[in-house]
Amino acid sequence: MKVLKVLFLFFHFYGFFSCAHAKEISISMGNFEPYYIEHNESGIFTDIINKVFSKIPHYHPQYAWGRSNNRLWADFSEGKLDGVSNLFDSVELDACRTDPVFRFRDIAISNKKDNLTIKTIKDLKEKNIITFQGAKDFFGKQFTSVIKADLYREVARPHLQAKALYTRQADVSVGDMFIFLNSIKAEKNITLTPQDFSYHDIFPAIYSRMGFRDKKVCKEFNKALKVIKNSGEYEQVYHKYLKQLNYVF
Repeated sequence: MKVLKVLFLFFHFYGFFSCAHAKEISISMGNFEPYYIEHNESGIFTDIINKVFSKIPHYHPQYAWGRSNNRLWADFSEGKLDGVSNLFDSVELDACRTDPVFRFRDIAISNKKDNLTIKTIKDLKEKNIITFQGAKDFFGKQFTSVIKADLYREVARPHLQAKALYTRQADVSVGDMFIFLNSIKAEKNITLTPQDFSYHDIFPAIYSRMGFRDKKVCKEFNKALKVIKNSGEYEQVYHKYLKQLNYVF
């Protein structure tokens, strides 16, 4: 028993010592759920970052919460932070960019009762569409070629897309699947569930990266990212949030 007690104290002290001497890496974090959830320091992107850093314990992430995308990149550019999350390839930033980390799932969503057949972007033609600000530039020429001005609306807040769809003000909502599901779950005055909608996977997956000031951190992050992808931990994060958002078929 004495031996076990000594071993316990040793490992407890060793773990505390290692954590205390880990180098803090300050990282700028976004402000949209369920990818970033500030109140309990969770979310899809947060959990992925945590899992990666769990494989490189000599670094400890310190999060700066609640940044818009523009502020994320601005804070890093001004030298206020060591790292930035959700860095798109189109953004000009002097940073060591990691391998693709964060996956977005942009899809078209319709009311299941409407029985709409949407297998390609072309099938959005003549549909009343609601989407996020900047969608035309984001999705490109093929998307813009099928929309009609009087049947198209962009909104600043994602929950407005969900509301427009279930109140029949739009035929199709185009945007991120996880954000849509989160919007439905957050609505307290409705009885709708994810199973009341149809999900049309017509857009390719889009990824963003981490950006770091220190190339050594960047390199080690890539190695650890590969470990959690190979182990299945990466996909487990996405499945966990689908389950939490009641997306079970």
